[in-house]
Amino acid sequence: MLFRSMPIKPGIVKIKTNLKTESAITALANSITLTPGTLTVDLTDDGFLYIHWINVKSTDIEQATELIARRFEWFLKKIFE
Repeated sequence: MLFRSMPIKPGIVKIKTNLKTESAITALANSITLTPGTLTVDLTDDGFLYIHWINVKSTDIEQATELIARRFEWFLKKIFE
């Protein structure tokens, strides 16, 4: 059951990835989607991802990228690039 007083702030944020290969970006999108409270909604050709975030902590692209994607990117760079 959902309550109005739930401390969440859902929204869609834009993040920028430094990954270059399609396989690395796909793995990043899947990793984000598997994280509770996040879902990758769209990928663009210029390296941006749109993420639905159940509790938005920042709408700034750099801060949102740091909070959502950076921990995955380091590993994915080692594997795919």
